Amino acid sequence: MKKLSALFLFVGLMLSAQNNRVIYEYRFAPDSTKTDSLKTEWMYLDINKKGSKFYSKSSFESDSIVQESIKKQLASGTRNVSVSRQRQGGEINYEVEKTYPNYKTYLIASVGNDAYKVLEDRKINWKIAPEKKQLGEFKVQKATTEFAGRKWTAWFTNDVPIQDGPYKFSGLPGLIVEIYDQTGTHKMELKGLKKIPETKTEELNTQGKDIPFTRKKPIDVNRQQYVKQLKQFENDPVQSMREILSRPNSKVKINMGGKEISDPAEILRAMEQNAKEEMARNNNKIERIP
Repeated sequence: MKKLSALFLFVGLMLSAQNNRVIYEYRFAPDSTKTDSLKTEWMYLDINKKGSKFYSKSSFESDSIVQESIKKQLASGTRNVSVSRQRQGGEINYEVEKTYPNYKTYLIASVGNDAYKVLEDRKINWKIAPEKKQLGEFKVQKATTEFAGRKWTAWFTNDVPIQDGPYKFSGLPGLIVEIYDQTGTHKMELKGLKKIPETKTEELNTQGKDIPFTRKKPIDVNRQQYVKQLKQFENDPVQSMREILSRPNSKVKINMGGKEISDPAEILRAMEQNAKEEMARNNNKIERIP
């Protein structure tokens, strides 16, 4: 009874509030050859009257720390900005934005040193099944779909007045409580709901300087253009850095594995090796067909 009372109280808050956060636990296997080795990432689905944003809690916190460090270096007047390449945040570095009420969906992701905002042009067609069950505090109903090369099963609820879900998933008459793919290597499960204060999106002001590894304003592209950039990066992952290092008076330092590197040739070798190793480790993307 206490749990139900808490649920109805939250629903009342949701109806009157404009800013809400749905917390998902995302369990996934980055490597398709090691499907028993799952990683966990806490993901936020922040919702207001204009739309929603889905992103990694850890990556957001890490990114904020990096941006603050760069701001301090820029404020000191230096043109030689040192950026650590050690991964301190989460594994998920993309964001997904949806706009209401049309539910236009955008992937915001980096390829090399550039960020892209990619309009999703594929509609998610759901098949709603009659099967229902209780999942935690929620009464849920089953739905299935095929998207980006994977078969998905979702359980959604009408108990909460939200018609959205994690990642690019939406279009069901309720909030997605749980969703997983047929292989069991990608699963997102609702773990919390809370009201949050309105926040402003912060953008790093680089004052016209070319600072690698920072969050730039995303370039608007369609999905075909984005896929082209992905393939180019896979073939030559250090192309952007090579162009930066070729500029007159360009001085770049990176930190990899606790070692600071400033020699251009060594930077390129280290970055290429790191990129190829990372691609090999992360071969089980959420989208088999981007």
